Amino acid sequence: MAQVISLDDYRERRNPVAAAMARLDTAVVRLDCLVRARAGRLSPTIERELATISRAVSAGLPREAADRAERLAGILEHPLASG
Repeated sequence: MAQVISLDDYRERRNPVAAAMARLDTAVVRLDCLVRARAGRLSPTIERELATISRAVSAGLPREAADRAERLAGILEHPLASG
């Protein structure tokens, strides 16, 4: 029986930092649109999470930053998050 190999999993195992940076880049593009659409209507919780993502990037923790950015983008994309 053949085994299915995920190229994303392979790339992450081969170069985890590059994979995390790619995920982070994609999540930041999503967040940029979502945050701009709210124009000055960011809750303190969202601002705090954005600051935490920024600190993770500055600390050299792209995987943590990507996880947080993807989670925040998912929350902001939800219809109930539009306020």
